[in-house]
Amino acid sequence: MVPSSIASHFAQLKKINPLAFKAIEPRIVRESSARLTNLANLSRNEFTSEGRGSDYLDSIQLSLLARSEGVMDLLGKMHPNGREGLCSSLIICDLLAGDGYVNKVAHRLLGAAHCPTFINSDISQFMVDRCIHDGLFAIWQSATDPFWIRDGSVDGVLMAYGTHHIPRAQRATAVHAAARILRPGGIFVLHDFEEGSPTARWFADVVSTHSVTPHDYPHFTAGEVLDLFSAAQFDDVTVQRITDPFVFHGGDEESVLQLLAEYVVKMYGLERLQPHTQRVLALLDEYFGLVVRRTPHGEFEARIARNALVGRGRRV
Repeated sequence: MVPSSIASHFAQLKKINPLAFKAIEPRIVRESSARLTNLANLSRNEFTSEGRGSDYLDSIQLSLLARSEGVMDLLGKMHPNGREGLCSSLIICDLLAGDGYVNKVAHRLLGAAHCPTFINSDISQFMVDRCIHDGLFAIWQSATDPFWIRDGSVDGVLMAYGTHHIPRAQRATAVHAAARILRPGGIFVLHDFEEGSPTARWFADVVSTHSVTPHDYPHFTAGEVLDLFSAAQFDDVTVQRITDPFVFHGGDEESVLQLLAEYVVKMYGLERLQPHTQRVLALLDEYFGLVVRRTPHGEFEARIARNALVGRGRRV
């Protein structure tokens, strides 16, 4: 991306969301060339059209709300008053936004008046392009160097659904970067699937074996999260575990289980398991526990119970 195209991108972003644009550092057009060259190399990750990026996008098309319970729990932690405090004037930078999934869920479930203003940020240009295509405010940068964003310019920073992709040696840098762009009193929320948990083992055993791309990343521990928040001088720090399930609904048990299996294959790029629906369901039951029940409304619900580790802190 050359300076002229950056300027054009700036103009487009300003039209998409003038409030979010106020957080952009204006010097970036002059100073970004070296960083963008480095990003071009880092962007060749698994979330591209050559990796499992297209499959991941297909999973979102299958069900936007499959992971909405966990998303809404995280959003409730982004304001001192919980979800009731969320509004369009609240600026949240999602540093691992992917295709803007959290933004899309928030807009669907909260509505325009209560959906925060999102700055969707990702290291994958493929994902940033998808955000822009879908009309979302999005910028191309890494979580360790959110150079587009002014100091103290956002109300909340979210780092979720892929935090383990940040190398251990760079995690302190990423947490300090989150502190830099937060206004005083702003809230940082970090989410990952805890080291040693069923979800972490799912990645190590199943995704690494059956996916189109390797997936061998160390996950976070509770102690590591506490140490990182402390080193970055966050206040009111809490670390807790939340339920972050996959949930699907359908008219009959067979169709809802088929949808769950198809979603999981797409979500994780499990091409080698694509024809083996029963094998996928058996693995989900083994690692998470698969529960199918009939709801009071007469439909069927399939649920797998993922648990996640969440750190939350306030910028001093």
